[in-house]
Amino acid sequence: MKKNLFIVGLALMLIVGAFAGSFLGASPVALAETTGAPTNSITVNGSSSVTVTPTIAYVNVGVATFNKDVVVAQTSNATKMDAVYKALSALGIPKEKIKTVSYNINARYDYKDNISVLAGYDVLNSVQITVTDLTKVSKVLDMTVKQGINQSNSISFGITDAEREATYLKALATAVTSAKAKAGALATAAGVTISKPSQIVEGSSNVVYPPMYAAANMVKAESVATPISGGELVVEASVTVIYNY
Repeated sequence: MKKNLFIVGLALMLIVGAFAGSFLGASPVALAETTGAPTNSITVNGSSSVTVTPTIAYVNVGVATFNKDVVVAQTSNATKMDAVYKALSALGIPKEKIKTVSYNINARYDYKDNISVLAGYDVLNSVQITVTDLTKVSKVLDMTVKQGINQSNSISFGITDAEREATYLKALATAVTSAKAKAGALATAAGVTISKPSQIVEGSSNVVYPPMYAAANMVKAESVATPISGGELVVEASVTVIYNY
């Protein structure tokens, strides 16, 4: 029994000794990798923004009608909206560029002596019109108002998917350049030398920040076109870059 215990103990000593020897004989880099200790590195953030001119406008408008009879309210709304579609078609904007945003029918009540009495029904049909020719935005507003649009909500501007992707890649490349400049300044100040980045992490998403305009009260006299300006859009990008030294 004692002999068996001696053999087991000797085997354990040999295993421990071999394990310790592997650490003693390892290089500092290998030891750092084995133990998970951090290597010498510089971590920097880089960001960039690119300004572009919008090429698309999104006009949100609606037709609201009211009548004591819900069927009459619906029919009146449909008639006015059909006239709006025809007016837009005359401007070269097909139905495919018009998207229904919401369609609501709500009962309206009058209150007399704390008693509610059904007054009628409100019907609201809201649509979003995609205008790819910005010179037509004013005409879209003015003409649709003449045809029955009485709920003007907002106008926003954007760019195509291809334009957004190309602009974002440009901003992303500039963000990496910015990070490299920061890392170089830190390395020089610290008296160390860096080479290529060991890791680059994209910290942003492909998002365009457009200006938003309220469309209410934009319509002027019939002889004067509604003034609309698309302004500028901003595409932003950011990265985190790690350099070892």
